[in-house]
Amino acid sequence: MKHLSSPLYAAVSVIALTAALPALADEAVAPPLFITASPLASSLDELAAPVTVVERDEILGSSAASIGALLGNKPGIAESSFAAGASRPIIRGLDNTRVRVQENGIGAGDVSTVSEDHGVPIDPLSAKRVEVVRGPAVLRYGSEAIGGVVNIINNRIPTARPKGGFEGEVSTAYDHVNYGRQGYADLNVATGNVVWHVDTFARKTGSYEIPNQPTKRQHHTWTESAGVAGGASVLLENGYIGGSISHYDSQYGIPAPDDPTDPLRIELWQTRLQGAAEFEFSGGPFSGFKVDAGYSEYSHGELDAGDSTESRFDNREGEIRAELLHRAVGPFTGAVGVHFRKREVKAAGEGGELLAPAHSEALAGFIFEEMPVTDSLKLQLGGRIERVEVKGTALDITNPLNPFDFAVSRSFTPVSGSLGLVQSLGGGWVVGATAQHTERAPDLQELFSKGPHEATETFEIGDPTFGKEKARSFEINARREGEDFSFEAAVFHTSFDDFIYKHLTGEECDDDGFDTCTPHGAGDELDQVFFRQQDATFRGFETAASATVLRWATGRAGVTGQFDMVRAKLDAGGNVPRIPPMRAGAGVFFEEDRISGRLGFLHAFKQDRIEANETETGSYTNVRAELRYKIVPPNDFNHNVGIELAVVGENLLNEEIRNHSSFKKNDVLQPGRNVRLAVTARF
Repeated sequence: MKHLSSPLYAAVSVIALTAALPALADEAVAPPLFITASPLASSLDELAAPVTVVERDEILGSSAASIGALLGNKPGIAESSFAAGASRPIIRGLDNTRVRVQENGIGAGDVSTVSEDHGVPIDPLSAKRVEVVRGPAVLRYGSEAIGGVVNIINNRIPTARPKGGFEGEVSTAYDHVNYGRQGYADLNVATGNVVWHVDTFARKTGSYEIPNQPTKRQHHTWTESAGVAGGASVLLENGYIGGSISHYDSQYGIPAPDDPTDPLRIELWQTRLQGAAEFEFSGGPFSGFKVDAGYSEYSHGELDAGDSTESRFDNREGEIRAELLHRAVGPFTGAVGVHFRKREVKAAGEGGELLAPAHSEALAGFIFEEMPVTDSLKLQLGGRIERVEVKGTALDITNPLNPFDFAVSRSFTPVSGSLGLVQSLGGGWVVGATAQHTERAPDLQELFSKGPHEATETFEIGDPTFGKEKARSFEINARREGEDFSFEAAVFHTSFDDFIYKHLTGEECDDDGFDTCTPHGAGDELDQVFFRQQDATFRGFETAASATVLRWATGRAGVTGQFDMVRAKLDAGGNVPRIPPMRAGAGVFFEEDRISGRLGFLHAFKQDRIEANETETGSYTNVRAELRYKIVPPNDFNHNVGIELAVVGENLLNEEIRNHSSFKKNDVLQPGRNVRLAVTARF
């Protein structure tokens, strides 16, 4: 954790600069609440597509060390689970460059889409809330969000004055399956109309236990991470202006290395600057303005047992998005905006052989509009046009025995549009329908990959001639929010033109170059992977429900259920690889003023709809239970005050779980039975 000192100094500097801003209002007033999934909706029920939400208590109850692991059991969402410290969300079978992971509206600024062993530099501990957004609203964030947007929300840039002038949280937890220890603390303090924020966390785990195996533990699944952040905002009568700086350090092992005597590990760090401003206007044609901006510097090294760096990846990325909300123009109310993103990826060592310096730049305009059709029916429209330019170095393999590198410069103009209908039926019920046409420019690794990657034990070859990936998506959904009964269900169908995916060819290579690959060479160290582009069709169904069946003086009890499935086939024949299996689950719960509990299971079925050269995975049942007790309950003045103890059990049947979406599924089991003890104090 050797990178923390300079960011701490920078954090002090940024906070001091924020404090020097003039006091523009005598009394701090909280800005208007905008749901992060939409610039217009005042509740999630007003959106054409459902939003998956994970709240703070659930985050603290999970042993997940990554955003992917945190979300992996939600309906329609799986995880890549390459390593305990590296797991991205997979939404309806779509991963990597089709799922945008962002923090407070600004992209993660990493290289986690380049390869599954690269972690996302956002720890779940730093999240107050996580939203998974699909539908027309995602076009605000980028064409790479065909699958959806995962937005990690925290209060590093405060948007409201804490009740009583200050608030904070301290939490700690222990996991027995990996001797995991973690701690988190944050504090928000108001001085006049300036609100200050600081938070810090640390997490350390050993290699986790696995069931029914002679080794007892899955070696090289240890993790260690820490972070610190500071921020401040000036609250105005009609909004706020704020900024933050954060630093993240992480180290984790890569499980099942090709040579067990020479294990690999990844050491990564990121320093991130972010700013935001939001204003509400009481008159005129515009009702509000919002801008988010960020810049990050990221680096990670892949080290062997002798501490030699075999690969290094550096990412420098800047992003700014501004949107202007307008009042009614004819029947339409909406928002228009611009979005700019610039990224430079550099690599060295074997990483340089895989991906030489590459550059991308994108400028986009977007629009999101709503129109009432009747008192209960609403039309939502979204549109986005981008100009994307990429530069890099590709591999010419026309002559397999004499491959050579050459420079490439490409430009693309993705154009996307969406339409949604939201119908309120009364009694809390809402139904929605969406239709989208989305275009995406190929990402850097899909165009320019050209060499070995030891961590994934693959030799990857991109294709610089790829065209845009296009998707036509349709969805029908129904949902109801309520304490006594909540329900959501969605049926979806997506047709891709020129879908880009990783194809295991069945050939093998050495790390010395493409000329070592079979059949023209004699390589046997790395699996050969080609990026391919074919038409594909995704379709599926997902649902979740919760019902109260019993009430008493201070509490209630009920049942829950969930189901999801996705089928993904290449139109020319065959299955898209690494598609999550069908899953079904159920559970029971009870809640009282001071004590609550849950018990449930999630069953994953056998996955045998596989691509050639892919292996199938068997079924498993993951049983989970939790019990929460409020040692000191919240008071009437502040419902966010108190001390809570939580005991959580995961994989209680100690099942052998192999994640079908993982490149490591043949060699790596997921954690066995775990008991987690967590204590959280809020003040």
